[in-house]
Amino acid sequence: MKYIIKTILLTALISSCQDKSKNEGYLINGFAENVSDSTKVLLYLYPKIDEIADSTFVINEEFQFKGNLSRPRLAHLRIIESRDDKTFWLENRQIDFIAEKGNFSKGRIRGSETQKESEMLLKRKDSIFKEMEKLEAKVTEKNRDSLFEIYEKMQNIEIEINNKFIQEYPNSYESLTRLNWSKERMGSEETAIVFSYLNSDLKSTEEGKAIAEFISNNKNLKIGDKFVDIKQSNVNGKMTKLSQIHKKYTLIEFWASWCGPCRSFNPELVEQYKLYKDKGFEIFGVSLDTDKEKWRKAIEKDGLNWENVSDLKGNNNQAAVTYGVRDIPDNFLIDDNGIIIARFIRGQELDEKLKELFNTK
Repeated sequence: MKYIIKTILLTALISSCQDKSKNEGYLINGFAENVSDSTKVLLYLYPKIDEIADSTFVINEEFQFKGNLSRPRLAHLRIIESRDDKTFWLENRQIDFIAEKGNFSKGRIRGSETQKESEMLLKRKDSIFKEMEKLEAKVTEKNRDSLFEIYEKMQNIEIEINNKFIQEYPNSYESLTRLNWSKERMGSEETAIVFSYLNSDLKSTEEGKAIAEFISNNKNLKIGDKFVDIKQSNVNGKMTKLSQIHKKYTLIEFWASWCGPCRSFNPELVEQYKLYKDKGFEIFGVSLDTDKEKWRKAIEKDGLNWENVSDLKGNNNQAAVTYGVRDIPDNFLIDDNGIIIARFIRGQELDEKLKELFNTK
């Protein structure tokens, strides 16, 4: 009953407070049913997802954040030391968050126009997301490679839905974000077409500039293409080029210390490297990290005894932009002529390929 009463009161208050809060900044009114007093709530603002932007405490099942944004941004609320969280679009308006303990992710957001657009797009993708979840539940060590191919096709369907939305909502920050997150999968040509739908203000944002840079620099490399050289620093600060370490067959492995699936594949790569390095097999690791120390520790812990480089620009890593890499792990296998002969090859498929290339049984 208390939850219902609060919802009714919020509906009445939103229209009277909205214009004022829009001018003065944002005001997040949080209503957290069954959350104890003095529970700490954290606020993060994208893209600085590792930095706490603000924090507050729950009093009488309520909490509040105040601030000011130069533009709408994705925000992330989380109860400290828990997985109770919610990501949503924050704007300089009164934003009301209504949830209960243990179900922050299902909490309702009111007052954010960009959030309404985001939820609209989410509904359009509901059926494909359900299919993805079913597929993820079936993944095992033996079938993960074959299921990944099906998963990729589903991701392409999701991108088609996103692109239709972008064309319909060219002024939305949700449109900008979706395009920025899927540009590598689409390639520069398709990205340029969809980018043209966006208004000039969105094109001038940090994400818009990243998309424009991608369109200019991405080579959309495919199997059969000549590799593009990579020059970045290793963990010791030494500039290293792919062409300097290239052997008979070289695997360009895109990964990051924070990427769970990447780390899970590393033991296999370590064993394959041991078996074939003396026969002419090399690995060139390119990290999408931003934290040098975390990157260094991951290399040591996983025993990655091949050359690893990074420009510490995260998803905007120059090599990743050039090769069109967004989702990791990803890789490219190149032969002694510098031709790409395989992409996203790992596990049993990579084992069989290496046996074939080096004539081993």
